[in-house]
Amino acid sequence: MFDTAIALGKHQRLKFTILAAMVGSVVGCSYLAESGFNHTEIGDLKSNWQNYSTVYVRGTVGDRAPFLETGAYQLQDGTGSIWVVGKQPLPERAEEVLIKGQVKYQSIPIAGRDFGEVYIEQQKLLQRTPAPASN
Repeated sequence: MFDTAIALGKHQRLKFTILAAMVGSVVGCSYLAESGFNHTEIGDLKSNWQNYSTVYVRGTVGDRAPFLETGAYQLQDGTGSIWVVGKQPLPERAEEVLIKGQVKYQSIPIAGRDFGEVYIEQQKLLQRTPAPASN
């Protein structure tokens, strides 16, 4: 009987720890998204990509390109647009999202010139706001 009480106590502590972690994650992400924290503008990111590794970017989803096990979407803000690649389900077109991602550069050499492209490898989708309803 004493062993059962100890096991139940451990089980209750485990449930409380998991619940506290989940609540902390939700509250933390909500605070991060609503706090007006510093996110990177796409125009600056594209012109100075060497200065960034991990970024937070907010924008509106444009074109989407689903692949077999991954996908990509174009993210736009008032300063430019950039492709975002990830393994998570793609957000819908016209949704506003806030993401955390890693800045990448893919070199595309053609005839001695580099036509490379800067993109973001999405690590986490932090906030997702549905597209405004069309009338």
